[in-house]
Amino acid sequence: MEFFAFRINMLKILNNREWGPGEIKMLSFITGEDVNLPVLDELQKTTDVNLKKQLIQAAAQSVLSSKVLMQLDNVTDEYKMTFGDTGYALYTSNKIPVSFNWSLMLLEIDEDVNNLGKKIDSIIDAPGFDGFVNNVLVLASAAANPAAAAGVAIAKYVFGIVADTMIENKDDQIGLAYQSFNRFEHYPHGERKRDDVPDLSNNVRIDYSIFGTTY
Repeated sequence: MEFFAFRINMLKILNNREWGPGEIKMLSFITGEDVNLPVLDELQKTTDVNLKKQLIQAAAQSVLSSKVLMQLDNVTDEYKMTFGDTGYALYTSNKIPVSFNWSLMLLEIDEDVNNLGKKIDSIIDAPGFDGFVNNVLVLASAAANPAAAAGVAIAKYVFGIVADTMIENKDDQIGLAYQSFNRFEHYPHGERKRDDVPDLSNNVRIDYSIFGTTY
């Protein structure tokens, strides 16, 4: 038996992009071939194009359902949000993943969390999604590992559409982070802890930890 957890321990926001305290939404996705896309293994086992499309749609839905969306209230400059003495698990599993990707977005947005969540989940109903599915089919057919190629494309598409939607609505982006981890480099013994990691905007500092064990 195995156990694995990826936790966020603290967020420090240097500039909240507001004149005073503001409300910030945190959106997190954990994606990876053996995290939430095992359905894509069937891509190599079928020649049915319609079934392939259904598998890609199911994988995209799985990515969407893995999101963590929460609201941070009364956020000021130099704000530190701690997640208790144990941290908050963004992903747990009974299997230590060989690799996974983490995408984090922080936005100053007034929209209700529930409404925002519904908008994100509706991505697969957007007009452009069918075209994306066809592009993934072409990409996967040319790849040595179709499941891995499709998985990366789906994760990028989902998070990219969310980001574009927020920017289109002129919401303020507070922070953005993309990180990729693999067991061999980053948690060979099942553990990793890093503090004060800067995001891509250099406006947010992140403390996170990884814990995996066999028992």
